[in-house]
Formats: sequence, structure tokens, C-alpha cells
Amino acid sequence: MKATYRDHGGTDLSVVNAARVSFSQHSYWDYVGPMKVQTLKEKDVNLIQYLARGMPRKEWEQIIHTIIQEGHEHNSDMVSSGTKTYLYNEIQWRIEDLMLMAQHWVPFTHTMVTLHMIAPVPIARQCFKHKIGFTESEESRRYITTTPTLYIPEEFRAKAKDVKQGSAGKHDLSDFWKGNYLAICRTAIETYDKMIADGVAPEQARFILPQGCEVEWIWTGNIASYARYVNQRSDPHAQLESQELAKQVSDIIRPLFPVSWDALVKSGRTE
Repeated sequence: MKATYRDHGGTDLSVVNAARVSFSQHSYWDYVGPMKVQTLKEKDVNLIQYLARGMPRKEWEQIIHTIIQEGHEHNSDMVSSGTKTYLYNEIQWRIEDLMLMAQHWVPFTHTMVTLHMIAPVPIARQCFKHKIGFTESEESRRYITTTPTLYIPEEFRAKAKDVKQGSAGKHDLSDFWKGNYLAICRTAIETYDKMIADGVAPEQARFILPQGCEVEWIWTGNIASYARYVNQRSDPHAQLESQELAKQVSDIIRPLFPVSWDALVKSGRTE
């Protein structure tokens, strides 16, 4: 399972100028230090952070301060139960306002990143759920007949008890089930190879392949769409394998658009 860089278009400055054109303005790189390192002006860094937040920094900080203050009041023993209910609702409404706040995401879409992706079928399908802003071109076993690669997890996890999906640590019989997984999948793959060798149509022979087989695809999207994918698939509730792949994607894109990525991706925000 792997994400590999292929190509990209645009920079943090592309995002800045896509926003500044609304006012018929244009910005340029700064070149600092004896080595003349290319960097964004401070005002352009602030603009990108504003675009990602959807509001000026002062308004954002005021909302956060208000939520904290109301939280302290809500937990005070001096406040009546009726007031606590009111404060609780106020906090909830303010958080909902932040969640529903419209980001200025369009400037981030004037960018492009192309990756070569390899992942087992279920993880690839989770990636493909992220449609907006993406194009994917996947390998087809109607045309290829090579032996597929089997994804082998380090361990098998137990089902989470408190949710409908997810996992909860290593299963007590992980080694046993891993052995079964390997035996059954390898038998299926060997049978596939035999069907191909005997002249069975590849488009039908592929039906026998297990879900654990890896597929590859070329994935192209803008950084706003990639950020949404990374934020969702890096969440602790996401499947662990999806989290691992999302981290690889994030590690590739971060140095290409460092300011924009820090503003868009939860794990990278410095504010």
C-alpha cells in the first residue's frame, strides 16, 4: 500500500493570486536571506489562513474565547441548572456555526496534484468515495493478467464493541486468522493464474480474486479536495489502513503547498 508523487501544478502563490484577482490585484514571491529563498509575504500567509478559516483571525479567536468562557461558566457550581442548560445550548450552537461555516475553498482549487496509488480493493474504494475535485484512472483486469499482489496486514484486529464499524486492538486469535487469510487468498490467486493459463477470459477470471489484492490507480485532484480526504481519513474513527494511506498522501503534498496545507489540514495547523 503506497502513495507516490507523479506531478503537480501551482504553488501557495497560485492560491493567493486566485483570491486576489477578485480585487484585480496580484502578489509576488519574496526572496529573503543571502540565498534568496523564495517565500510568501506575511500578508499572503495571512490571506491563505483566512481563506481556510472562512473568517478573520480576530473573529475566530473571539468565538474560541467565548466558547471557553461559556464552558467555564457551565461547569461552575454557582450556576443554576436552567442557566447551565442555556449555556450548554449556546456552546453547541456556536460549535455548529463553526462546523457549517463556509470556507473560501475556490482559490485552493486552482492547483493540481497527481499521485500513483496502490492499495487493497476496499481501501481504494474508500478513496474513490471522495469524488468532488478528483479524477481516477484505475488498472483493469479485463486487460492485464499478471499475478496480483496480496496486501498482508501485520495483524487482525477485533471488532469494536461500541460502534457499528471500526476495530479495537489486536484480536486474540490474530495469528490464526492471519494464517487462514494467507492460505485462502493465495489459493484464490493461484486458481486465478491457472484460469488465465487455461484461456479463461480475464474479465471473468478476476471474479475469484480476494478483496485483499492490491490495485493501482492514478489520482489527480486539487489540494482542497485532497485536504478533505486527508482530514476525513486521518480521523481516529477511520479505518487504520486508510489512516496510514492518508498520512502518505499528506506527507507528499505538504512540502509542495506548505502554507496552504497547514491551513487546510487539521493535523498541520499551527494556530
